[in-house]
Amino acid sequence: MEYSKSSEKTLRLYEKAQEAFKRNNLDYAIKILMTVVEFSPQFIKARHLLRLIEMKKLERSKAVLLKRFIGNMLSIPYYPIAYFYFYRGQYDKALSFYEKILLNDPVNIIVLTTLGNSALELDMVDTAIETFETIRRIIPSHIKNLMKLGIIYKDRTGELEKAKECFTTILQHDKENHAARKAVSDVSALQTIETGSYDDLSSSFLTKVKDLDYTDIAEKKMRAVKSEEDLQILIKDTEEAHRQEPQNSKTIIELASYYLQAKDYQSAIAYYKKALDLTPEDYTIVKMIMNAEMSQFDNTILELAKSVLPSEEKEQQIKELETEKRKVAEYYLEHIVEQKPADKELRYQLGRLYFEMNKIDKAIKEFQLAVQEPRYRLRAHNYLGLCFMAAKMFDLAEVQFTTALKESGKNVMDTFTKEIIYNLAAVYENTGHIGKAVDQYKEIYKVDIGFKDVADKIRQTYHS
Repeated sequence: MEYSKSSEKTLRLYEKAQEAFKRNNLDYAIKILMTVVEFSPQFIKARHLLRLIEMKKLERSKAVLLKRFIGNMLSIPYYPIAYFYFYRGQYDKALSFYEKILLNDPVNIIVLTTLGNSALELDMVDTAIETFETIRRIIPSHIKNLMKLGIIYKDRTGELEKAKECFTTILQHDKENHAARKAVSDVSALQTIETGSYDDLSSSFLTKVKDLDYTDIAEKKMRAVKSEEDLQILIKDTEEAHRQEPQNSKTIIELASYYLQAKDYQSAIAYYKKALDLTPEDYTIVKMIMNAEMSQFDNTILELAKSVLPSEEKEQQIKELETEKRKVAEYYLEHIVEQKPADKELRYQLGRLYFEMNKIDKAIKEFQLAVQEPRYRLRAHNYLGLCFMAAKMFDLAEVQFTTALKESGKNVMDTFTKEIIYNLAAVYENTGHIGKAVDQYKEIYKVDIGFKDVADKIRQTYHS
C-alpha cells in the first residue's frame, strides 16, 4: 500500500510540473521533476520534460556561454562524487549526481554520455535511449553517440529502422566509417527477416548519366545512401554488365536492387523474377521479390495517405490495400517456408503475419516451431500468449507469458518485459483474478507509470 501511495504521488508531481511549465514557471517545474526522476528513474516522460525545460531555460539566457561557465562552477562539488559512484559500479547513485550537474549545464555532452552509460549498466534501456537522443538533438553529427544509439536500437529494442537511421547518418558525415557501413548491412539483413524491408528506398529515379571510370562506379556502389544521380549511373552501368553476361544472376539481382532503390518497383520485380528463373532453387530471391512487392504496397499507401481524397474514401482504400498486402505476403512466405521448413526465423515471420490476419490456429503452429530459435524464443512465447488470449484459452496464455518472463531473466524491465507483464495482467483481468492483475500492473507502475494505461488501472483500483 505504501508503494502505491508513493507512485500515485509521483504521478501527481509530474502533472504539477506540467502545469508549472505551462505557466512558464520553469524553476519550479525543474525542482518538481528532479524529485520525480530521483524517485522514479525510469519515468521517461518526466526525464524528457526535465531535459526540455533545462534546455529552454538555457536558450533564454542572453549569455549562454557565461551561464554554462557559471553552471560548471556550481557543479564542481558533484563531479568527483558522481564519478566515484560510477567507477565503483554504483550507477543508481551516480545517476542522481549527474542530474544535479545537468541542472546547471544541460548540454554537457560528457555528463549526458556517462549518464546514458550508467542507465545501460542498470538495464534502464528506455532511460539510456532518452539520454542519447538528447545528445543527438544537441549535436546531430556526434559519431560515437549515433553509433551507440544505433546499437541500442538494433540489439536491445529491435527497432531496426531507427538503428539504420543512426548508422546512415554517420555515413552522411563520414563515408569511410567502416563500422557504420557494416552496421547498415547487418540491419538490412535483419530487416529482410524481421519486417520484410530490403533496401534504402529514399532515392528517386530521375537524372542524366555521366561517363565515369571504374573507381567512381565502385565508390558509388559502396555508398549506403545513394543520390538520384548515383542510382541512374549505377543502373546504366549494371544494365551494360547484364548485356555482356545475360546469364549472370548476381548482376541481375544487383540491377533489380538499384531499380528498387529508385522506386521503379515493376522493373525491380521483373529482374528479380528473371534471376529466379535462372536459379529456381534459391529461396532468397523469392524473399527479394516479396520485399519489392511489399515496398510497392507501402509506397502506394503512403501516396494515397497524402492524397486529397475524402477521409472516409481514403481510409477505406488504405484498408483494402493493407489487406491485399497481407495476402501477397502470405503467398510468398508460405512458398518460402515450403522450401525451407526448418528455418525457424521464417516460421516466426509467418506466425506474425497469420496473427495480424487473425488466423490464430495457423499462427499458433508457427510460433510453436519458432520458440526453438533462441533469437526469437521470448517473442514467440509472447505471441503464443496473445494467440491463446484471442482464442479465450487464458490458462494456456498464462503459461506462455510466465515462461517468457522466467526465461528473460531480467532484473530491470525494458519495454518488451513490460509488454509481457502487461499481457499477463490482462489474462488475470479476463479471468477475474483482479488482485493478481493489479500486482502485475504495479510491477510496471513502480518503474514506468507512463506505460500504456497502467496509471489509469492503478487509479481505478484505489478509487473503486
